[in-house]
Amino acid sequence: MTYSDFFSMLSAVSLFAIAVAIVPTFLQFRRTWQKIEVFIDALNTHVDPLCKSLTKASHEIQLLSISLSDKLEKTDKVIYTAQKSADILLTTATILKETVSPFISKIGGFSTGIMTFAHFLNRSLKTTKKRSLI
Repeated sequence: MTYSDFFSMLSAVSLFAIAVAIVPTFLQFRRTWQKIEVFIDALNTHVDPLCKSLTKASHEIQLLSISLSDKLEKTDKVIYTAQKSADILLTTATILKETVSPFISKIGGFSTGIMTFAHFLNRSLKTTKKRSLI
């Protein structure tokens, strides 16, 4: 056996070993590629309805946020009006209190004066009756 025969034989064995190693790898790549194709097909059938559903949901959320914004604006207006009414009511109550307090004090003084006069008059009548009875 010559060196060229030996190298030819070594080359053939090496090529056979490489083929034995590469063929299963290529077969696995083929299976993987087929599974990727099936996955992509399934993804294509499910992605479109999912996108439509997400778009519809985003539109509903947008409408909801607009509606909520409008309601918040109306609520702010109502709260502002209520606050203004409360301020006006407080001012009115303060003015009424300042106006009525002196008047009530005068009525109280007048009432006390009348009660004192009535008491004095009643006492005078009792002493007059006692004197006339004696």
